[in-house]
Amino acid sequence: MIATQYILLSLLLVLWCFFHSSLISNRFLCYIEPKMGKHFRTYRILYNLFSLITFSPLILYSYSLKSELIFDWSGYFQIAHILILLTCFFLFFAGSKSYDLLSFFGFRQIQQSEHHKTMSDDGNLSTVGILSIIRHPWYTATFLFIWSRNLDIAALIVNVIFSIYLIVGCYLEEKKLVHEYGEEYQIYQQNVSMLFPWKWLKTKLIG
Repeated sequence: MIATQYILLSLLLVLWCFFHSSLISNRFLCYIEPKMGKHFRTYRILYNLFSLITFSPLILYSYSLKSELIFDWSGYFQIAHILILLTCFFLFFAGSKSYDLLSFFGFRQIQQSEHHKTMSDDGNLSTVGILSIIRHPWYTATFLFIWSRNLDIAALIVNVIFSIYLIVGCYLEEKKLVHEYGEEYQIYQQNVSMLFPWKWLKTKLIG
């Protein structure tokens, strides 16, 4: 019975990840835009609401599957735990300074009657601030955040599936951005690391 619950959790998570990516893909957006017409400007906010409404029950279900802890951030690990959480906060905050939150939540699209593929206020590629160090600070922050909680079997399943999804989702987003910005984004890829600031650190350490 317990094994069945974990299998169900895994299937539901994979299904959520599939729809979460599919509903924001270029192919689906090109399909749905002419059907929604002028209402397409509301798509981003509807997408966010759908994601939140469908994601919340999954997390609640995962927390309902109680089991013995595999790992907890106690003892000396508490220091590392605090550092990870501080890093998450910094990346989310720095990202919010570089991204346009109105675009992220979908309000900018309603105001301007446009649907930008990026989270900038004008649709142009931004490479300043934290985006000059890593290309996807919120992906990195999310990755660190999900692994900063105590782990039981359900939490481990959630983390592994979402870690894979974050990596796959990141590459899919990169593909869309290359399609939108072409050579400009390819040059950006060459100069700035995707998730972890290897290139930035190399520049600082080696010069």
